[in-house]
Amino acid sequence: MTETHLTDTRPTDTRATDTRATGAPRHATDEPAATRRLRTALRLNGGTTIAFGLLLLLAAGPVDDLLGTDRPGWVRLVGLGLLPYAAFLLRTAAGTTQRLRRETPIAVAGDLAWVAGSGAGLLLDWFDGWGIAAVVAVAAVVETYAVLQFVGWRRLPVSGRPERRR
Repeated sequence: MTETHLTDTRPTDTRATDTRATGAPRHATDEPAATRRLRTALRLNGGTTIAFGLLLLLAAGPVDDLLGTDRPGWVRLVGLGLLPYAAFLLRTAAGTTQRLRRETPIAVAGDLAWVAGSGAGLLLDWFDGWGIAAVVAVAAVVETYAVLQFVGWRRLPVSGRPERRR
């Protein structure tokens, strides 16, 4: 009795891990952990930015009542402005490693500008009551995203080198 070995003769699909066309692995598990964490931070930032942009845009009156600015038109305008920024964050998160390297500092700068603008609004006494607490809370979340994105950007592996720990 002879022993027969069955072998899989189907052609293998090399596209699943091919990095030549885009410069990025096809599957997230093929990426270094630092890159995955940066993408996650950008996606979370983009998702919450969409949510708050829509909230400010569609419920400007009630949000303005909470903030105490008596300027619902400005609240609506800020909401409208957040939507393209959210699209930028999500596009960056979905892009190649080169795009991450190039565009993450822009996201960090945008988030830090939000924090600075919130601080300026507080110093100029634009908000009252619960508005002050809301602005401080949102600024803290945005600052956290900025820090996570900056740390993730700094830890992006350089082509051909292992992940950096900083």
